[in-house]
Amino acid sequence: MLKKDLAGFFAFFLGVFGVHRFYLGQWWRGAAQFVGFWGTIALLAEEGPEMPLPFILVGFILAPLITALIFWATPYERWAAKYDPQALAAPGYVLSSLDHPSWKRQSAARRPTLDQLKAEGVKYYRSGDYDLATEAFQEATELAPTDPVVHFNLACCYALLGQYPQSLRALEVAVTHKLPKPERIESHPALRELRTSPAYARFRANNYRQLNLVELQPSHEPGPEQAYEEEPVVPPNLLEQITQLRELHDAGILTPREYRLQREKLLG
Repeated sequence: MLKKDLAGFFAFFLGVFGVHRFYLGQWWRGAAQFVGFWGTIALLAEEGPEMPLPFILVGFILAPLITALIFWATPYERWAAKYDPQALAAPGYVLSSLDHPSWKRQSAARRPTLDQLKAEGVKYYRSGDYDLATEAFQEATELAPTDPVVHFNLACCYALLGQYPQSLRALEVAVTHKLPKPERIESHPALRELRTSPAYARFRANNYRQLNLVELQPSHEPGPEQAYEEEPVVPPNLLEQITQLRELHDAGILTPREYRLQREKLLG
């Protein structure tokens, strides 16, 4: 593993000889620095201090000094990403989600907070990087599964990526958890293409729900001769639908009122 401070030390004190370049494994640049410096010294000794040799010599001296200052001022992760990327592949280093594409050391105890993930998602959303914005908002939903704004932002990202089923699902969760100003679903520009899809029309007609719990069966009116001879036909999947309805209520997706209405609709 290369050391940033040591590379800066070599550049500052021995940079005129290209030692810092040799240390970083940049052999050609180190050799060019070494030969160039001593070649300039030799020309000055032979021909005297004539233009432009003194300025060239000053350049050979100043360039490593400036490089040393840059090395010391650069955060280690960015410096290592350029000069020693293999060090970042060691255990304990992961790609930073807050400063992409630079790297930073990050343990489980230092995971981004909810506010940081929200800010990160908004940043990537505004820059047009909807994939990374989606990842940030997905992480935010893990920390705050009932935050309607996070789910709404996630729905917008999915819609812009053309992933309409995921977008509708995120919208449904957002509405379930009391999305502020739900009328934004009908006006937000990110959802423009989604609103033109047939799936959205059904979604809206179902009060922003995808819960198609009631399957319409073709009606068969009994003839007069059998009107009182046969028992009413019970749909074979009625019990399964009621069970599914109860599971959705227990999961918090349906409110108690919605659960009662859907159950009454099923039972006729």
